[in-house]
Formats: sequence, C-alpha cells, structure tokens
Amino acid sequence: MTLLRRCTKGIEYFHATLIFAVLIPLVCAVCFTSDPAGTTIFYLKCLLIAIPILLTDYAIRHIRSLFLYVFFCIVVLAMMGGVVLGFLYIAKRGGGGGLYQMCYSIGILVETIAVAIMRFCDRIKAARRGREDPLAPEEPGFLNFPALSRVWFFVVLYLIGICVTAKALCDITFFSAILYTFLALVYEYTGAAENYLSLNKRTKGISRRRIYGIGFSMLCVFALILFLGMLPAIFLAGQRQYTDIREWFKDLGPIPLEYDPVMDFQAPISGGTDMMELLDLDGPPPEPSKLATAVLYALGFVCMIAFTYGMFLMIRQVFRDFRDGHDENGDLIEALEPEKTIGKEEFFQKMGWRGVENEAQRIRRKYRKTIRKHRKDRPAPYESPAEIEALAGLERDEQMQKLHVQYETVRYGK
Repeated sequence: MTLLRRCTKGIEYFHATLIFAVLIPLVCAVCFTSDPAGTTIFYLKCLLIAIPILLTDYAIRHIRSLFLYVFFCIVVLAMMGGVVLGFLYIAKRGGGGGLYQMCYSIGILVETIAVAIMRFCDRIKAARRGREDPLAPEEPGFLNFPALSRVWFFVVLYLIGICVTAKALCDITFFSAILYTFLALVYEYTGAAENYLSLNKRTKGISRRRIYGIGFSMLCVFALILFLGMLPAIFLAGQRQYTDIREWFKDLGPIPLEYDPVMDFQAPISGGTDMMELLDLDGPPPEPSKLATAVLYALGFVCMIAFTYGMFLMIRQVFRDFRDGHDENGDLIEALEPEKTIGKEEFFQKMGWRGVENEAQRIRRKYRKTIRKHRKDRPAPYESPAEIEALAGLERDEQMQKLHVQYETVRYGK
C-alpha cells in the first residue's frame, strides 16, 4: 500500500469515526443528560467507536468466510462490552451513573453492531456488482466515502444542540465539523488528482510530483483562507446563545374562543403570545463586544470584495473564451486553412527518397530509427536524449554514444 493510499485510508477512518462519534452526544442531549466528567472526557469516550471501525474494515478485507466474520464481530462486540462494563464500574465507584451511563452504554454497542452490518452490506453489494459487470468501477460505501456535502450533518446536529441547550453537543459538532471539512477537502483533492492522471496516455505521462506539488500548494492556500474565515466563529464560541424548546410552550394555556350557534369559530379574544415570551428572554438580547462587531464587519467587507473580484474575473474569462478560437484541448474552432502545396524536397522525403536530405536530417532519421528499434513506446516530450537512450537500453552502446554526440550537435549546436 502506497503512502497516498494510506493517507486516504486514514481519512476514511476519520470520516466514519467523526460521523458515529456525534450520535451518542445527540442522544444524551435529547434525553437532557451529560457526562459529569466534562465534554472532553465524554468525546474521548465516544471516539472509541474507531476501534470497531478499524477492526471490521480489516476483517471485511481479509476474512472470506461468513462464519468467521460473524465470529470476529461477536468478539469485537464483546470487547466493547468489556469497555462499557469498565466505565460502569468506575462510575459506580465515583457515585455517578444513571441515565447518562445507560445512553452511552447502549449507544456504543448499537453503533458497533451498525458498523459491522454496514461493512457486510457493502461487501455483498460489491460482490453482486462484480458478478453483474466485472468491468464496473468500484463504488465505495458510506463508511469509505468522505464528502464535503456531509458537513450539513454536523450543522443540523449543531442546531439541535442550540434548541435543547446542549453545550456539549454544540461544542462537539462544531469542532468535528471544522476537522471534517479539511479532511474531506484533502480526500476529494486526492481523488480528483488520481482521476485526472488516469484519463489517458497524455495525462499519464505528466509527472505526478508536479501535479501533486502544484495542486497541494493551492489546496493549502485555500485551506488557510478558509481557516481564517472560521476564526471569528471559534473565538465567539463562548458567547453562543441557547434556547430551550421545552420552554416555548410551557406556560401557554388554552386560548378562549367564542362559540357561534352557526358552528363557526371566531378569532381569539386575547392577543397572541409575545415572541420574547416564547424565546424565554426577560429583556433585550445582550449586545456583542465592540471587538467582535469590528471583526464581523471587517470579515463581511473582505467577503464582499472577494465576491466582487471573483465575479469580475469570471466575466472577463467568459469574454476571453468568446474571443478565443480554440477549445479546451487547443483545437481550432471552425478554422479551415487552405491546402498547403507540398514542395519538392518534402515530396521526395514523404515518398521515401532520401537522396535530397541533408546531413542533419540523415542523423535525426538514423537516431529515431535506432530508438524505435529498441524501444516500443513513444518517448515523452519532456525526456532528454540521455533519458530516451537509457529507457531504450542503449546507454552503454558505443555506436549509440557516437550517434548521441552527432545528434546533440545537430539538435543543440553543441
């Protein structure tokens, strides 16, 4: 396994771990309970789902028997059950436990079973697809496919945490979304680069180090700009405003209605409930500090300038493409040139008559003929004569060395 493949595999493990690690905090937030040890310890406990994710992936790739895979999953489940029992024992000695321990214990075991089932379903789908179409490309499952679109999953959980006054859930989903965004960016970049390099023979001949060097430098610049845009949200995380959805309708009693004999309900006698009462706010909302206001205004101004400049560049490029007579491959569009008249010297050369060629043409022809005789593939445009001869296996041939000197002379004037 190459270094690049190891990196992408690690990102896949992080993807599945971050997705499953926020589900237990969601259940605890809905049940209005939390870990008395704090958010950091709680999140580290939730990250233990990475153990079943790694072990089931190893098992699904190396175990061929269904019975052995089921037995291996039972062993993993028993191991996670032992971890849960250890946490329960520690909680009882410390006088804790209760609803939080129940949510965590059931949640981590259910997640372990779900991971094993999802791995098995992906294996079944891949086998069925291989039987139906052996040449079909591999389609990764949910556990092995990070994507930027899945950041919305963390956003939805973050909004749920705000509505139920769950600070732990908001903190976990907020920082998980930041980490997941950068991991998904790197994963999608590597996938796009690999797809580009495997398009055809022209792209395969491009240096991989050059493609990854240029692309990764641009990716780092974009990631840095994105991180700078996230800094205000990170610094203002302590001023996050919560609301409890349970309090919205707590003090709302039945609304009296006037009854008409014609079986028609009239409008309420009293006015509607004030929105400030629904939001459980006694006074006006607190104003942010002057520093936060200045930072937000500056960020908005920078974003507006960047958006305007981007629109200008896009419009300018559209007009340039309209005036340009070439497509993306460099071919001329609707450009019919008159037929070229073949000269006498070119005619004789095409017909195979070599008597009219000069000394430089003869040396070039002999060099190409010798290379084609010992090398079947076509040399790349960026290869030097020494590299061409080395790949053809002629670097130690004495006649080739003399021909090399003559070719260098007529080509470069050395």
